[in-house]
Amino acid sequence: MRYSNITKMDSKGRILIPSHIRKTLGLEKGVEVILIPDNEKTQAKLLPLMKGKTAEFKIVIDDVPGSLAKVANIMALFKINIIISQSKSIVKGRLAEWDIIADVSECNGKIEDLKEKLLNTKVIKKMDVVRI
Repeated sequence: MRYSNITKMDSKGRILIPSHIRKTLGLEKGVEVILIPDNEKTQAKLLPLMKGKTAEFKIVIDDVPGSLAKVANIMALFKINIIISQSKSIVKGRLAEWDIIADVSECNGKIEDLKEKLLNTKVIKKMDVVRI
């Protein structure tokens, strides 16, 4: 029996996502996706970045214990679901950068309120938010 979800990768590493899966996930031409590898399970998760429902946050923050937690707690209050993030020290003990891609579909258009609340914490030095 041939499974309809089996597909092949071409010589350039591209795979075809079957149409019934694209329809189920609401994937259309041009939609960006994140592939998250799980090396232990030898599998990858595909996360579509849906227009109007996803945002990219670039935050410069104090590099002190608790800063990321403070920001993450406020984001949780606004129902921001972090899909993937990466943080790194820019100046050890002084500044760090936190890049986030998040689902903002449940934020109900309150991104500006969120941004204001986060900037009022005084741990954020700079913040850019771009809806994807």
